[in-house]
Amino acid sequence: MKKFLTLLLTLVLVLSLASCGNTSTTEPTNNSITYLSLDGWDETVKGGINDLFDMYGKNSEGYDPDLKPYAVFDFDNTISILDIEEALAIYQLEHLRFAMEPQEMEEVLLTGIPKDKVQVSLGEDYRSSSNKDLTIATVAKDAAAAYKKLYDAGYVAADNSLESKKEEWLKTDDWKEFSSKMRWMYSAIGDTMDVSVSYPWITYWFTGMTPEQVYALATESHQFNLSEAEAGKWETREFAGPVNYDSLAGPLSISYKYPVGISEEMKELISALDDNGFDVWICSASFIDVIKAAAMQPELFGLKGIDGVVAMESKLTDGVYDNVYNYDAHPQTQGLGKSETIEKVIMPKYNGRGPVFTAMDSQGDFNFCSEFKDTAVNLILNRQRSDDAGLLSVAAVYQKEKGIDLASAQESGDTLFLLQGRDENKGILLPQAECINLGKTDALLFSDKAQSWYEMLQSGQYKTIGDMINDCVNITGKLAQYDGYKTK
Repeated sequence: MKKFLTLLLTLVLVLSLASCGNTSTTEPTNNSITYLSLDGWDETVKGGINDLFDMYGKNSEGYDPDLKPYAVFDFDNTISILDIEEALAIYQLEHLRFAMEPQEMEEVLLTGIPKDKVQVSLGEDYRSSSNKDLTIATVAKDAAAAYKKLYDAGYVAADNSLESKKEEWLKTDDWKEFSSKMRWMYSAIGDTMDVSVSYPWITYWFTGMTPEQVYALATESHQFNLSEAEAGKWETREFAGPVNYDSLAGPLSISYKYPVGISEEMKELISALDDNGFDVWICSASFIDVIKAAAMQPELFGLKGIDGVVAMESKLTDGVYDNVYNYDAHPQTQGLGKSETIEKVIMPKYNGRGPVFTAMDSQGDFNFCSEFKDTAVNLILNRQRSDDAGLLSVAAVYQKEKGIDLASAQESGDTLFLLQGRDENKGILLPQAECINLGKTDALLFSDKAQSWYEMLQSGQYKTIGDMINDCVNITGKLAQYDGYKTK
């Protein structure tokens, strides 16, 4: 009996050890990682991001589910194709969704405009139809006067309660005057003034509205614009003022890009990051409720797995938005302010670590996509830029041609830069680095300026891409100063 029990115990012990041994040596399988697979990705982009999933994702060595790696995305022209805030502005104008009293409008439209710019000519690109100089003060007065007429006619509301009258007001000269001059001012301010003026200016259109009203308006706009995108209505449109309307500036016309969409590949990327154990953040220069409405309703817009949003904010007074930027929350989320906001709001949640993945398209994203030491991969949506975003596009193409992958980029202390092309005429990503801008037919890699920077890098004028990026102040002239590549 003792021999039998001894044999039995020995057998149980052997089986237990075998079971433990099998458990400890099991490796994660590829099935446990969600890889990018859609056809619209450039193969180098797809490979670089899939390498990121392996190197930093939930099956990687040292992964801590309590302190996840995280990604930070710009939204406009990065997650979206074209600009979601600009699309909302068009929707807001067409649907007359405002909460300001008529006597408030002119003051709001001049909010943040430097005093020395209010009465100064906007230059030859923004003259009247009769070739006269124009000022923001003049056009703001015209827009406010037309707004009062629309308001007094019972056409203006913060909600959609007057929607049944839309076709009626769209036929009026008052609406044509108001809409054309509001959108004209947006372009003029953006082209002639600092971004610290133009970026918050458009958000002051929400003055007097509650956060819930802005969120509802944004949701409606996003649903409408995404349906237009799915219908393939990608084009440039125009607001034109009425010719014989009594005004100071005369009739003005302004074009805008239409509509806005989100590619299936971008939805796949954000979902894959979430599936693979990354947190996902958005840092946008658009208004906070506008971005939350798109980012936090996956059932409507397909963006699954976004953990947080930081974006432009206005102060609240008695529960409604005032035309005052909320610096108590964080700096303006554009340019250097994006890096500063990440440092203030996001990094403390991750023990001071920076993002391992960033995504961008333009100058306003350059700082946060180049300054953090922890950033392993930076995705650039190609728009043939002539600014510092173009400089990072040059870095991406240079690395691609040198065969540099994520592992070799890290060995040299670099971020892996990835350049993704798209066709704005169809609202899709292209499996290449070249892009086709709206209204164009040729797929191009660089702007002329970026091409010259690429030739500088190829010629050996800069020993490393880091040297080139650190010389951005001299190369592009877009920044007065730069803290440095991978210094934060």
